[in-house]
Amino acid sequence: MNFLSRIILLLSKKVTRKNLDHLIKQNINNIDNKKKKILNIGAGGYIQDLLESIDNTEITSIDIDLKRRPDILGDISSETVFTKIKIKPDVITCFEVLEHIKEPQKAINNLYKFSNKKTKLLFSVPFNFPIHDEPHDYYRYTKYGLEYLFKNFSNTQVIPRDGWLDTIFVFFIRLKFSKNYVLKILSIFMLIVYFVFLPLIDLIQKFLKFDKITTGYFIIANK
Repeated sequence: MNFLSRIILLLSKKVTRKNLDHLIKQNINNIDNKKKKILNIGAGGYIQDLLESIDNTEITSIDIDLKRRPDILGDISSETVFTKIKIKPDVITCFEVLEHIKEPQKAINNLYKFSNKKTKLLFSVPFNFPIHDEPHDYYRYTKYGLEYLFKNFSNTQVIPRDGWLDTIFVFFIRLKFSKNYVLKILSIFMLIVYFVFLPLIDLIQKFLKFDKITTGYFIIANK
C-alpha cells in the first residue's frame, strides 16, 4: 500500500469509526484498576493497536483466524474456548466483530456465563453500513435487537456512534472498495468534502436531530 492509499485509509476510518476511539478509551480509562486486564475478541489490526496504546492494560486476544496471531484460537460461540482463558478480565471488548459471528446469541450467552458482576463488556457493531469482509458478514443490529441480545445483563446501554449526515457520507466513502474507478474517485472526493465541511456537518446534526440513522452502535453491559 503506497503512502497516499494509507492516508486515504486513515482518513476514511476517522469517518466510518467516528467517536468509536473516544468511547473505547473513555470507558476503559474509567476503570479504577491500575493494571486493566482486557479480553479482546478479535485479534490484530486497528483495534488491537488502539487497545495497546491505552496505558496500564494487559491484553489477551481471542480469534478464529490463526493468521491474526491471537493468544487463544477459538470461537466464542463455543463454550469450550472459555476453558482456555486463564485470566479474570476487568473488561471484555468486542469491536466490529459481532456481525461476523454466525450464532451471536450463543456468543453473548457464553460471555454472560464467563463474566462476573465486576466485568465491563464493551461492544461495537455497524447498523447502516455496507457489506464488508464478505462472505462472512451476517447481521445488522438495531438498538432493540441489541437490547434483546443482551437481555440477561442487568445494565445495558446502547449508544449511537454518529449522526444521520455522517452516515450518508460513510456510504459514499465506502465506495473506495468498488472495482469501478469512477466510484473510487467519487469516494475520495466525498472524503475531502466531509473534512472540509466537518464543522458545518456537526452543526447541522446538532440542530437537525434524527436518531434513527447511524452507522453503528456502542454497547456497554454489566452482569
